[in-house]
Amino acid sequence: MTIRFISINDYARLVPFWKEHYFYNEMDELPGFTLFLNKNPGLGYLAEEGEEIIGTILGSFDGRRGYIQKLVVHKEKRKQGIGKKLLETVISKLVSMGVTYVPISIEPENIAFYEKMGFKRASGVAMNFSTIDTAWLAYKKKK
Repeated sequence: MTIRFISINDYARLVPFWKEHYFYNEMDELPGFTLFLNKNPGLGYLAEEGEEIIGTILGSFDGRRGYIQKLVVHKEKRKQGIGKKLLETVISKLVSMGVTYVPISIEPENIAFYEKMGFKRASGVAMNFSTIDTAWLAYKKKK
């Protein structure tokens, strides 16, 4: 397994990987993905075996906090340390940039993994605002 930076040239291979092993939505379309990579150089990684993508992670940094998105491991390759290695890689890079806090939002079935990786449960209530969700609700009301 090799881990390397994601480049825009990987995009055509990433889309089917994400669709099969996690999800893909309008935020992952090429213009948004390009912007993400440009704003967060050196924080997107992929794991490969030969030419096959077996894992991805996207990190970002807002100047204060670090963020993690798209930690995705091939369904048949899970529980083999790939996600752990990808997460360690991006956390190490974020810490080297000065990050001291990384909030995450995860699915309940992934809690144990993140706790093993040193994440702690926060006492706050998770909330979010999304123009995509708002647009979707407005669209549904029109129908």
